Amino acid sequence: MTEGLRNKRIAQKLHLSEGTVRNYISSSYLKLQVGSREEAVEKSRKEQLVI
Repeated sequence: MTEGLRNKRIAQKLHLSEGTVRNYISSSYLKLQVGSREEAVEKSRKEQLVI
């Protein structure tokens, strides 16, 4: 997500189904307490969860 990739491309790169990627992202939103991809990336960077 931090690279700006859409779910389909993330799924291809990780050899997962698009539905699995959607579920993982939804779970991440809940854990991060955010409502969008942009908020998730911003919060992850701010809390140094990704580089």
